[in-house]
Amino acid sequence: MISLITLTVVRCHRSTDAPHRVEDNLDPRTGGRLHSATSPFNQAIPANPQLDPRSADYVRLLGRSKNEKGFVLAVEEWTVPAYFVKHDTRRHDVRISGYDNVQRVMRNVPIPDNARPDPSEDAHLSVIDPATRCEYDLFGAKKTPTGWTAKWANVTSIADSGIYPAGMSTRATGFAALAGMIWPAELRNRRIDHALVFAYPYTKSGGPVAPATASDGRTALPAAMPQGARVQLDPALDLDTLGLTTYERTIAEALQRYGMFLGDTGGAFALYAVSPQSFDTNPYTGLLPDEPYVFLNKIPVNRFRVLKTGKQMAQTRYSIVPSSCARIEAVAG
Repeated sequence: MISLITLTVVRCHRSTDAPHRVEDNLDPRTGGRLHSATSPFNQAIPANPQLDPRSADYVRLLGRSKNEKGFVLAVEEWTVPAYFVKHDTRRHDVRISGYDNVQRVMRNVPIPDNARPDPSEDAHLSVIDPATRCEYDLFGAKKTPTGWTAKWANVTSIADSGIYPAGMSTRATGFAALAGMIWPAELRNRRIDHALVFAYPYTKSGGPVAPATASDGRTALPAAMPQGARVQLDPALDLDTLGLTTYERTIAEALQRYGMFLGDTGGAFALYAVSPQSFDTNPYTGLLPDEPYVFLNKIPVNRFRVLKTGKQMAQTRYSIVPSSCARIEAVAG
């Protein structure tokens, strides 16, 4: 979910105007990966990275969270459905209720007729237009008799960094909704070539650390982790000794190579898979157990380590960065 402190709309260059290398294949349905090659999500962790001096304390609190509710992969609930646009997909003006008593509308959003928000309270929904490389992210999405509404919505490019530069995403941290998600093709190919995103109950208050651009951290515990922190499974850990399933092995290898970013406050320690409701048939058949949440308890949490974080950034005035993908404007209530 998102946390809005103060909102201002500013005129600035789109982040897609900044130089970056674009991946040749940005379609995760066919084994490609989202976002630019220079995105933090697409950077492997170097050998012998600098660890945070509080790493051991952070990891102990991760272990406490695992003991309370497990270490899980959200599959059918509390995750994000991702729908893809065709040339004739109908476009909608999405009314946004927001959190600052300002009514807004995001104009000209393509939403397939079969699109449904995640059934959880957060009701996430994302849409990708492969032709324009636009990703439309909705939170609290609802289809009403008079059209689509959302508690919040914003738009970015799948060829960009995967991070909203001034916050205001549908995740608490400014990360794009589909950044760090696990896709069926990745499990089928037994390889995930990007960092993951996780949620966690004990997020530190006081602002994010890079690469996050926002935070809803709410905990004053000394070992609470700041949002945006990067956690790695110890690459020296011999995965052959753990008796992992195929999907656990695929996820564990990604956690060793790329790690995971703390992207949201959640009720449990959880990673995310793209919701199967986005597909015509269940794409996880034969890849994952047929459960809303898949436990990853064979991956030893005590072998995680937290990379050195920067200084927490004070909460700033978030802003909507103008984009050619869609226009967000205030409207009369």
